[in-house]
Amino acid sequence: MKKLSSWIILLACSGFIILHYYNLSHYLINFPTWGDDILFLAYFTDLPQLHGRELWNRTVEFHSMIHRFPVARILTVSYAQFSRVFDFKELTILANFCLISVIYPIYQYIKKAQINHWHLIALVGLLFAANGNLDNFTLIGVLQHTTAIVFLIWLAYWISHEKTRKWGIWISLAYPLFSTEGLAFFPLVFLLLIFLKDSKWWLYGLLAGLMIYLYFLGYQAPSTISSSGNSLTKILLATKGAFLLAGGAIKKNFLLATIMGILFSANILWLAWRYHQTKNSALLFSTLIFIQLMSVGAMVALGRASESGDLIVLFSERFSTYGTVYLFISYFSLIQADLYPFKWNRSWLLLPAMIWIGLSHYYAEAKLENLHNRLLADASNAYHFNVNTNYRYGKREQYLLKYAGTYQFPAGLLKTHLKETPNIQLKAMPAYEKGIREYNTDQNGVLLVFQSKKPSYFLAINSLSHSVKIKEDVPYDERTSSFALIR
Repeated sequence: MKKLSSWIILLACSGFIILHYYNLSHYLINFPTWGDDILFLAYFTDLPQLHGRELWNRTVEFHSMIHRFPVARILTVSYAQFSRVFDFKELTILANFCLISVIYPIYQYIKKAQINHWHLIALVGLLFAANGNLDNFTLIGVLQHTTAIVFLIWLAYWISHEKTRKWGIWISLAYPLFSTEGLAFFPLVFLLLIFLKDSKWWLYGLLAGLMIYLYFLGYQAPSTISSSGNSLTKILLATKGAFLLAGGAIKKNFLLATIMGILFSANILWLAWRYHQTKNSALLFSTLIFIQLMSVGAMVALGRASESGDLIVLFSERFSTYGTVYLFISYFSLIQADLYPFKWNRSWLLLPAMIWIGLSHYYAEAKLENLHNRLLADASNAYHFNVNTNYRYGKREQYLLKYAGTYQFPAGLLKTHLKETPNIQLKAMPAYEKGIREYNTDQNGVLLVFQSKKPSYFLAINSLSHSVKIKEDVPYDERTSSFALIR
């Protein structure tokens, strides 16, 4: 019976993992999911000409005026050793394999504490829940955000065990090489060393300060900083960001997310207190990850929120993986007997977890279909019309995709020789994003836009919002436009 249970657990966990990679393979095509992905094609294309100092500078250069992610570029270099042509889809799928590695430390904790192994099904299901993994369908998302999160989980695992703590502490100095958020981990480790009365706290503080200095060496601040204001305003903004990124894992609504974020924060304090009482390494592991994720929310709020304090950016899909890890580690902490020292059957947690996982896959289906249609439209626009209706597509992008010789358009692009479909209208909607026009439609699929009877570009219809989006610099005239519908 025990062997049968083990096989069922293995098959269930494998099923969630296989489904994730099936979705990646089925919905992605070899084209940038967003404009930021193109920077890796540019780096890949320039690699043969980069040597010495120039290679170093390109590998560690800033992106979007704040981020350095050398590890993402080093992974691109590794990919270049095996492929002469850059494939966005292939590299995205390969990078996603790093997620599987975090199952090992979780399994070791469960095994050591003799926790019911059936909880592994819920944990793996939550980790690979489709609606919480949408950022992993973007190349920059998986190379920057996901690799940084995986590194965080391993750091927390090493630091929480006395035998590997020293390694984890010193290796944590490399965290900013994955993403800017690694800088926020330094104060956390520094305070932990003081709490543990480690005599090397001063040395870690010194090296962390040196790493921060090196990280910002050559940094040029933007002329305007989005979160400008007095210290109190910044503290409040950071606090809101910490709450919303945490609570947004449950519901992307400001009030509900704030309430859930406060509850998450209370749970973190309880986790820290229970670790102090029990010295249970699993509780320290969870606490380190939770505090770091809340720090990320604060950093995002300070770095990306508008001057009006608009924090809706924290609900965007690019931060979905952080919400997934909140839920993943929340479940992990709840099954620890030392967290809440009263008797209750924790196996009942499997029920809400499995319901959540099922709903996550259900709600992700339409989003993934929309993503696939948009990618097809974007790739077809680039190939046929040298235009992109969603993000920048200039001469540099055109050269990289068409003439550099390091990229090949995918097969199955949309055709332009189509007959017009009668009675299709686009109705203007209120502006939601700066620089983007949005129009309502009752159709589904992809529209080929004709202007003065000539095919001009494709528009992917979002089946959830029943709308299409067009950049303001892409010409669109309601009077002279007609459409062909592709389902």
